[in-house]
Amino acid sequence: MSQQSLSQFSQHSQQQQQNQQPAQKVGSSIEDITQDLEELFESLKIEKQGQQVDQIEKSTLLALLLYLNIDKSEAQFFNYVVRTLDQMQQPTLTKDQFKTLFLDPQINTENLKSEEFAQIFSVFDSQKKGSFSAEDFLRLYKETSEYLNLNENQKIQVEARIKKDFEIISPEHKEITPIEFFKIINNQG
Repeated sequence: MSQQSLSQFSQHSQQQQQNQQPAQKVGSSIEDITQDLEELFESLKIEKQGQQVDQIEKSTLLALLLYLNIDKSEAQFFNYVVRTLDQMQQPTLTKDQFKTLFLDPQINTENLKSEEFAQIFSVFDSQKKGSFSAEDFLRLYKETSEYLNLNENQKIQVEARIKKDFEIISPEHKEITPIEFFKIINNQG
């Protein structure tokens, strides 16, 4: 991604903020966001042989998010984007994939209120690092009556399955983040 694209995006964002009316209707906000995403997509499109292609490179999107410090200000969302892009086999995103990434992150939060979720997640995240590993989970699980009632062979199988599940859920990091935890709680992942 070129410095010119980054400055165009920054200028566009500043213009949008200046042009906003103080009393916007809530119903129009999703349309505004969709339009902004489409405009952003257009400014990030790749060129092949001098022609713009209706795709953007995953690396361009990540560079933009890093440039905007999303990795620091919205770490959970940034980690979600990184993991979603890692799961995609193509090096590029279509406009629909790009919009879906931001508008429909496939996380159902209806089963938990955010306060309850935070309390439950903090139990597993005992080291306060924003994620927890299979070992962190097993340390607590081994104290439950369910685990204690298993025979030795079952305990070995359960521990191996939990470690394998953590690798499947988060192969690169082997840690569960709040977003992945939401998916698990809501039976989505």
